[in-house]
Parts: sequence; structure tokens; C-alpha cells
Amino acid sequence: MCFVLCHGGWQGGWCWDEVVSQLKLRGQNAYAPTLRGSEAGEVNRAGITLQDIADGLATFLLEHDLNDIMLVGHSGGGPVVQLIADRLPERVHRVVFVDAWVLLDSETIFDMGTKGRDMALAQRSPDATIAMDLDVWKAAFMNDATPEQLEAVTPRLVTFPIGWFNQPIHLPRFYTLQIPSSYIFLRQDRSMPKEKYQQMAQRLTNPKIVECDGSHEAMLTRPVQLAEALMTASF
Repeated sequence: MCFVLCHGGWQGGWCWDEVVSQLKLRGQNAYAPTLRGSEAGEVNRAGITLQDIADGLATFLLEHDLNDIMLVGHSGGGPVVQLIADRLPERVHRVVFVDAWVLLDSETIFDMGTKGRDMALAQRSPDATIAMDLDVWKAAFMNDATPEQLEAVTPRLVTFPIGWFNQPIHLPRFYTLQIPSSYIFLRQDRSMPKEKYQQMAQRLTNPKIVECDGSHEAMLTRPVQLAEALMTASF
């Protein structure tokens, strides 16, 4: 059995580094690949879609021949792991959502209520990518961070392609496969109203519910607690 950790927007697999270390200390194999379009540096992100991102992750799983996967999606990574579970259900042991979007077939992340702010940012960008306002990041995403944690993270943030948020998802099998699921609520998350994430969890069939201290970016601010929550959610 292994964990595959899927990050959300503005960051890469590096955001899970401390959680990966904590899971390995607990005897678990863990992987946190950077999703397509979220690589560091000067990268062509234009035109990359939600499906492209999921295809890249599927390739990673197949190339590494990973099976019996605890597939974890945080935030915008939720729909990515839904697509993987729909496509490769024989490789997935459980799907775990960490304050993540859970979409119905044909929905987009924009349909969840983020369109106005993020669409405006993308329209101002030459490559239709969405940047993060650092004041919003500090106040709503890493609101429990120390100054040192913020200083370490903010220079690493990247823009991400609008196609992640505006492409309708195609899920012909996800809701009929009945793959076991869990949902982790982050107690200090200010990125969206708590009720919104509760609505996401309610879309799943009998999910295991776990609560964890931490802001939306708990993997960066409280990795020990989040690793423990992942263990609880997965077994």
C-alpha cells in the first residue's frame, strides 16, 4: 500500500515534503509528484486542462507501477484524484479528500464559486494562468503560519493554467464504483466557508470523516498533524 499526494493550485509536490517524511516515519511509502502546469520556473502553462493534469498523474502511476493506492487530493487536487479513480479504479484502495473540491459529472471548479476572482486574474495574464495574491495567501490559506514558514513558501508559488478550473470534468464511473472514501476537514481553513467543504463531503457515499488542526495549507504549517490525520483517514 502507498500514499500518492496530489497538491492544489499555486504549488508543486514540494508542498507535501514534510508530510511524506512523516508518513515514511510511520512505515508508509509516499509519493508527491508535481502536477503538469505547476512546475517551477519558466514553464509553458498555456492551454493545459484538468484532463491534461490527470493524464500526467496517471502516467506517473503507471510508470511507477503503483497499486493499492491511498489517493489523496487537496483543494483543486480533488477533481484530479476523482479522474484517476474513475480511470484506474483497480489501482486505488481509497480516495481521501483534504478540504478539496468533489465535483459531479460535467461540473467545473469554477462552478463551486471561485469564478469571479480567478477569471479576472486569468484574463489579465498573457498565458491565461491564475496568480495568487500574497495578502490573500497569508490571510486565508496560511493563516496559521509562522513568519519563517511564509518566508520559505511564498517565493516558490507559481501560477497555474485556467484549464484546471474551467474544464468540465468527465466522470462516467466515479460515483458507481463505490471506492472507499474519506474527507479531512481542516479546522482553521479560511479559504472558503466551512459549509462549502461540508457540501463536498456530502457528495461522497459514507465517507470516513476526520478533522485536523491547520489552515488550508496544513501540509506546510502542521505536517505532523496532517500525516496523523491521513493515517486515521486511510486505515
